[in-house]
Amino acid sequence: MVSINDNFHCNGAYVAGDRTIKCWRYPRSHGSETFVQGVQNSCNPVFMAVAERLGADRFYDYMVKFGFTEKTGVDLNGEAVGIIHKKENIGPVELATMSFGQSFQITPLQLLRAASAVVNGGYLITPHFAVKTVDENGNTAKVFEYEKGEQVISEETSAIMRDILESVVSEGTGNKTYIPGYKIGGKTATSEKLPRRSGKYIASFMSFAPADEPQVMCLVLIDEPKGVYYGGTVAGPVMKELLSNILPYMGIERDAEGTEEIFTLMPDVNGMNLKDAEKILKQNGLDVQIRGQGETVYGQFPPADEKINAGTKAIIYIK
Repeated sequence: MVSINDNFHCNGAYVAGDRTIKCWRYPRSHGSETFVQGVQNSCNPVFMAVAERLGADRFYDYMVKFGFTEKTGVDLNGEAVGIIHKKENIGPVELATMSFGQSFQITPLQLLRAASAVVNGGYLITPHFAVKTVDENGNTAKVFEYEKGEQVISEETSAIMRDILESVVSEGTGNKTYIPGYKIGGKTATSEKLPRRSGKYIASFMSFAPADEPQVMCLVLIDEPKGVYYGGTVAGPVMKELLSNILPYMGIERDAEGTEEIFTLMPDVNGMNLKDAEKILKQNGLDVQIRGQGETVYGQFPPADEKINAGTKAIIYIK
């Protein structure tokens, strides 16, 4: 239904049925963007357009395939199940809001299970706690084996999604989780709590690593953050701290590319004119990518004064 290079246009809002639903960036917009850039930007209109292509029936069928209407089967009592619209009640407005994660409720474990299927080759696993039993001398007595689970998307689609979600961290809204030398994939989320317009949110970030061969998946949820409430901004740094400890502990080494000799600091170009910012970055041997429209820089990645290697991609946001 969608190619990674399909073009979309965000004008700051999307009309679904009789409702105009705003992008998080409203009144500003993301403008013209590919599907990949839409995921990187966490752009609501892109997700709403894709859901419209799918249609309510197919969208609902995938909600079922990804396990949102059932318990995960984890080895714990008292597990809850998601609350989803009935298929016959999904109109244009419900479909649009469901496309970017609103108007239905799932548990964090259901989310992790579905996200795992997206990046593990497409298999909906049943989460378990037990890995093995050991005797009094520490020797392994038994290793537990579990079924692989039903395949809900193809290996090919899963590989594409790993690449896209890695780009969310390296280039998009998840950049505050970026750790040099590690390939990390992830997705930000910002959910509005009921009642609507209460000013209360849940900021979250889901990530997995290494992105090309996932071994660990994490979910950070921050309930009712104060001030800035976007998932990438609030939960991203927490995720970075977690993974900075988890990955070395698991014996996952940094890529050789990430351990090269560092040659410069990322210049601070915030507030600069676009041409001046481009000139400074290129003088420092950086590959420059521009996001947005306008002449003034209001954001950058990597952050100012961060140690970086030659050839690093520098992203500047303009308005």
